[in-house]
Amino acid sequence: MGHKKISFSKEVADTLGLESAVILDLYNQNILNTDSYDDLFSSIKENAAYLSAEKIKSSVDKLVKYKFIIVHGMHKKQNFEVRSASKNNNSNSLNDNWMPSVETYEVIAMTKMPKEFISLKLKEFKIYWIERGQQKNNWNSTFIDFIRREWAKELNSNKSVPHIIDENWYPDDDVFDILNLSEITKDSALKYLSEFILYWKDKGTAFTTWNSKFIDHVKRRHILNNNLGNDEEDKKYSEPGKYKQDFKTRKNDNTWAKEINLD
Repeated sequence: MGHKKISFSKEVADTLGLESAVILDLYNQNILNTDSYDDLFSSIKENAAYLSAEKIKSSVDKLVKYKFIIVHGMHKKQNFEVRSASKNNNSNSLNDNWMPSVETYEVIAMTKMPKEFISLKLKEFKIYWIERGQQKNNWNSTFIDFIRREWAKELNSNKSVPHIIDENWYPDDDVFDILNLSEITKDSALKYLSEFILYWKDKGTAFTTWNSKFIDHVKRRHILNNNLGNDEEDKKYSEPGKYKQDFKTRKNDNTWAKEINLD
């Protein structure tokens, strides 16, 4: 048997797994025998020998569960039909009461999107399509495609492109974990946040590594403050125009002579 060229959907692979994407691609090429579940299993094994029996079973079960594959009847002889999420055969326009199906939410949940993000994008989706008034019979699939694109934009935004610091910028939690290794508490680090943002906001320089820069800034400031000392008397004589020693001690101090080589 010759090798089959497989080109699967990245979106399906991201959400349902690589094995499911491979099986869907084989089906779309009309390579698989779908006369029965056993025939389907055998033809997958024949055309994708690198997939284990366990992977094939779990992938097919997943595709059936999320209705990417519809099983017509539960007898031994089963026909399979591929589709994306729940689909209504009757076209209709979107209204304000529309909500994605349970299966749609389950598919979206595989991408680990925050609930707040999904809720916000659902509002945008409904406003856009309600105003257009277009009729569709696959609103669930349309929503999945829409929110996948929006999530990809969210993940890529400000990640690889340098950007100027925002006045509301806040360090990631990992920053404080790293600083804790240097015995710098979160409260201590946050004391330097305002000056850090102000400095770089005025400077107007764009970076992609604001967390790393904040770590460096906090460490430098922490070391500087420690070198000044915490003793009030020590601080007093460290101020500009002040001496750390009294006049008599300074007069008798000859440590400067050690730096002069008379040989």
